Amino acid sequence: MPERGEARLHFRVCRTLAARRMAAPIGKDLRGDGDIGIRGGKRVGAWLIGALMLATILPARALDPERKLAQLHHTAWTIEDGAPPDVWALAQSADGFLWLGTGGGLYRFDGVRFEEFRPAPGERLPSANINSLYAAPGGDLWIGFEAGQISRLRGGRLKTFSPTGSGASVFQIAGDRNGGIWAATTSRGQGGLTHFAGGRWTIVGPERGLPPGGVSSVLAARDGSVWAATAGWLWVLRPKAQRFERTRERALDRARIFQARDGRIWLSPGGSLPIHAIADALQPPGLGVSPMAPVAPGVEGSGEQLWVDRDNVFWGARRGGGIFRIAPARHGTGSTGLPIERFTLADGLSSDIASPLLEDREGNIWVGTNLGLDRFRATNAIAASGLPTTSRQGFQAAADKDGAVFVVTGDRLFKVHPDRNAEVITRLEQRPRSIHVDRAGSVWIGFDRGIAHLDGMRLRFVTLPGGASGAVFGWLETPGGLLCASVLGQGIYCDSPTGWVRAPAPLGTLQRAPIQMIADNANRLWLNYEDQLVMLDGAQRRVFEAKQDLAIGSIEIVTSLDDKVYALGDFGLAWFDGRRFRTLRSDRHPALSRISGIAKGADGAIWLNGLKGVVRIQPADLASAFAGPDGDLRATLFDLDDGLPGVAQQDSNIPTVISASDGRLWFVTSHGVASIDPRNLSQNPLPPPVSIVRLVAGGQSFAGLATIELPAGTSSFQIDYAALSLSIPERVRFRYQLETVDPGWVDPGRRRQAFYTGLGPGRYRFRVIAANNDGVWNDIGATLTVVIPPTFLQSIWFKIMIAGALLAGAWWLYSMRMRQIAATIRLQLEERLRERERIARELHDTLLQGFQGLVYRFQSAINQLPKSHRARADLEEALDLADVALAEGRDRVRNLRTGPVDDHDVAQHFANIAAQSDAANGGAFQIVTEGRPRALQPVVRTEIFRIGDEAILNAIRHSHAQKTVVNIVYHPREFRLHIDDDGIGIAPDLIEQGGRHNHFGMIGMRERAEVIRGRFSIASRPGSGTQVTLSVPASIAYLQKGKGKRLFGCRALLGK
Repeated sequence: MPERGEARLHFRVCRTLAARRMAAPIGKDLRGDGDIGIRGGKRVGAWLIGALMLATILPARALDPERKLAQLHHTAWTIEDGAPPDVWALAQSADGFLWLGTGGGLYRFDGVRFEEFRPAPGERLPSANINSLYAAPGGDLWIGFEAGQISRLRGGRLKTFSPTGSGASVFQIAGDRNGGIWAATTSRGQGGLTHFAGGRWTIVGPERGLPPGGVSSVLAARDGSVWAATAGWLWVLRPKAQRFERTRERALDRARIFQARDGRIWLSPGGSLPIHAIADALQPPGLGVSPMAPVAPGVEGSGEQLWVDRDNVFWGARRGGGIFRIAPARHGTGSTGLPIERFTLADGLSSDIASPLLEDREGNIWVGTNLGLDRFRATNAIAASGLPTTSRQGFQAAADKDGAVFVVTGDRLFKVHPDRNAEVITRLEQRPRSIHVDRAGSVWIGFDRGIAHLDGMRLRFVTLPGGASGAVFGWLETPGGLLCASVLGQGIYCDSPTGWVRAPAPLGTLQRAPIQMIADNANRLWLNYEDQLVMLDGAQRRVFEAKQDLAIGSIEIVTSLDDKVYALGDFGLAWFDGRRFRTLRSDRHPALSRISGIAKGADGAIWLNGLKGVVRIQPADLASAFAGPDGDLRATLFDLDDGLPGVAQQDSNIPTVISASDGRLWFVTSHGVASIDPRNLSQNPLPPPVSIVRLVAGGQSFAGLATIELPAGTSSFQIDYAALSLSIPERVRFRYQLETVDPGWVDPGRRRQAFYTGLGPGRYRFRVIAANNDGVWNDIGATLTVVIPPTFLQSIWFKIMIAGALLAGAWWLYSMRMRQIAATIRLQLEERLRERERIARELHDTLLQGFQGLVYRFQSAINQLPKSHRARADLEEALDLADVALAEGRDRVRNLRTGPVDDHDVAQHFANIAAQSDAANGGAFQIVTEGRPRALQPVVRTEIFRIGDEAILNAIRHSHAQKTVVNIVYHPREFRLHIDDDGIGIAPDLIEQGGRHNHFGMIGMRERAEVIRGRFSIASRPGSGTQVTLSVPASIAYLQKGKGKRLFGCRALLGK
């Protein structure tokens, strides 16, 4: 293809200079080194293949063939926008990405960013110069190179073949319905048609009926036939046939074959031969008569590429001539040649050197050029063509009876039809202020200094009474049929059979001329003065102040729709409910900012034009918003992306929404006039395929894997995702969630990245869903599993070690604390013991000795008395009692000096107490010892004895128990004494009070237990016996026989 080579040479310098401005490889602007390169594993979005195949049968929006090429929404991405130059091939893969084969490598585009493909480590593209692309339904992408190689990209892995082995350039790649791949190559070496099946390539030559030499185009038709264009003829391999057969269709060296949506085969023969459908006899069966005549001879079949879209509209790209389009639906099928629309650099195309064409799954048309990429798509708004885009005096419009609108600019009057260029009616000599079309279809224009009437193609000014002159703003057709105009500074005048006269009452008696006048369905007149609104209902006059009664700022427009009256202002919308105005303010509902026009569409919805764009609201939603102004207002917004040339014109008191007789709505904007047909709104029904592009963590990029395991210790990462809705990608919305981290769905709006920090080790599942430009959600979305292994310090074993160490440390601290408490108590007890010993000595040395001396003195005195003396017997008896008291005193002193005793003395002591009791009454008494008996601290032992003695004696003497059991437990952690009897029990209130009045038994037991840090309890019910329990910690109760225990020894841990 020498012409293409010349084009590439011509732009080689441009491509070189542009290299620095092209889209950076993936990851360069993401603080990492990653790219599209796949690292193996299953593709994350494999399910999207089936979704895309299903989507192909849905009624996606198409480019309305009734519209002219200039009325489609065109977007161009050039080198300045990051698009690569030298785009020679286009394909849309099953996951929705748009792939670009260029003279400088392979790129993909998600509607927002261009990304250069980088092969996985160890792989590379055989060349940067790509001629052709084919996206197979199963997800494979086939890449044909200028140098003759063909690569297959599958699951992120690249495999390269050399089908001819001779360097023959690959012109075109096609796939048949059986999964086979066909490639058309040049005639260099052994070039020609090659076929890939069963994992190998074969050259298709004379053995299969095809002559040797180059093949410029190949088509695998939907019926299973394969078509090939050689330098001379068109050849076909019928379904199930083994050999190609030559047809009578001529083809030159740059011929192209393509198939329309209806299945018909078309041929662009090349040279000066016209594009045409091949003979009906050659067509796949069941097609019938050709839908259109051959294309006009002026369009030679020499385009770089041709395409027939889903509406049988022809698109062609021409070397140096931009693109052309032929829409047979607009012109019928009987002519010998159809009109051709062209679109070139002068119209906004990125370059006149255009080559590949592609229709994506949403119906958009894509064009690749040597300087970028272009897209043509459908819009709901159609900008009027032939009008100036700006006007110092703005635009005013009024609807004609035939569906057209009259538009007034600063110096001209236009008549605008939706399907053709605006027609200039006449020029204007004054500044226009307003335009009105009356019920009879007459056109009236208000100027700065009067009123004019359109008579044919000329304007005729009318004369007002008394030579009145002034700016004319407001027009009114009264219920009685009068046409009236408001002349500022003069008053209101009306047309009559005798000419224009001052309006009758009540309009003629107004002191001020309003800027706008309307009559509602109830025949009430409404007069707009900007700062107030006046309602005239017969003789009744009512005034509504803008600030107090409407609260929407300056009143711009008042309109009657059905039985409702609306007022539009700077800060919102007001509705008259019959008594007062209800208001929706723009600070609560931003869509209502600076609205200057309102109308009811043929679809029944309310349409408004404001600063945010055109707003469509269902009447029920509007009524709901008025009923509760704090609620949300459900609305649909149309803006520049929908084809509007600008925002609502902000010139005061000029309605910017006009309802035409054919059902269309016309909107006056800051840059012209546009129409929308409410009955024919196009919507995108396809949920967008969602793809997780990459994960970036620690300067590394990971892509194409369903599960990614990150290095241990990773705490943050970034996830890039995309939704492949290419119509208006700027409106695509996302929601994502990292399970176990995000409590619910995160709404990032249109942002295509998610960032996470402060993450610990674990298994995370990331989900992302998206909605297209019309709010259709893909609720399945895409998922990615991220695994972060723990470091040693984060591992479960380390945590177990730490937990064990903490437990050991806590136990050690507890033990140390208990030892400190025990040591303190022992010191206190030892001090108490020493004090008792001192008291015992004092008692022995003083009181007992003195008492003993007194006994001796008394005995001596008694001995001097005669034995028959009456007092001697009494004194002797007193001395006997003194001996008993003295003996008891010695016992008490001996008890004060109690020292270590035998290990078994506790049980023996309590047995002795029971045996010595005079009130045993024959009741059974039992002692049970558990554990190995240990020596008790002397003072602790004494207190235990006193508590046990009191409990045993109470059981024997007072409770009338038939059986008393004493349980002595030597536990490693504590000493426990439990005394249980089956006596009459104790009332619960006595236990709570601590015993009877002036009885201190229970109180004494509790006090003694507190002294030795023991736990004491009494449980009893009348008639059910009594249970007394005392427990003392081992560190306090037991006598320590050694020092220097091992810190972590078993005995230390057990408190032994």
